[in-house]
Amino acid sequence: MDIKDKFVELAVKSELNPAFILEGALKEYSTEALHYHSCHQFLKITTGITLLVEENKKQPLFSNMTAFIPASILHRSTVMGGKVNYKSLYLDENLFNTEVNEIVIFDMSTLGVALFDRIDISQKIDSISSKCLDLFLELIEEEIHLKSNLTRIPIPENHENKKITDYIESNFDKKLTLSEFTDVLHYSERHISRIFKEDLKISIFEYLKLYRIFKASLKLCENSSETITDIAFSCGYESLSSFYKDFREIFSLTPKVFKQNMKR
Repeated sequence: MDIKDKFVELAVKSELNPAFILEGALKEYSTEALHYHSCHQFLKITTGITLLVEENKKQPLFSNMTAFIPASILHRSTVMGGKVNYKSLYLDENLFNTEVNEIVIFDMSTLGVALFDRIDISQKIDSISSKCLDLFLELIEEEIHLKSNLTRIPIPENHENKKITDYIESNFDKKLTLSEFTDVLHYSERHISRIFKEDLKISIFEYLKLYRIFKASLKLCENSSETITDIAFSCGYESLSSFYKDFREIFSLTPKVFKQNMKR
């Protein structure tokens, strides 16, 4: 079956230009089901955090991170926490000819960000926007290969493992042991561990760590009175040092610096 027979195409292709911009509040353009576009998309989150979901994995997408979504690749965006603002550049496949055939999340350079922000394509492309677009496409051919080192959260294909991830996501704030998962699937601990890792390529407790840090990152994005210590304990950590260690491992910076960056 062809991809277009099974999933919905979100019609965003302009009849006027081979490149165009959409921007605003991401929630207005979010969908509950996977979809695809007939053109390439550069999605840049300007404020807030969203979850970029694919067929078999999902990735938190934060402010100033950019995702390249090739034409016909299935995806959807889920707004997390408060309001998420974004800017998307859509390109005809002939305008940006690339061999990249998967979603790439990368850290755009300062120059790339400046060019991207200046592109303002309406029905008539002004000379400055046109030149910025040309320079951006030339620059991005290299930068698109500089993938962000953030770890993606895998999605289970096996319905039994979905029960495990659902249980984790409902109980991540508690102390969990492997024996508890035997009540979820009624298999031995060894069997549960094996089928989970075969499917998701990480262990149950590696998934638990990823999810806890992901939930903590959402709390850090919110304007609340919760301290970093409060957030760590509310996400299931028993020590602040373990929380800092795991957070740095996944985001390559401390929770304090992460929170400061999100307020900019």
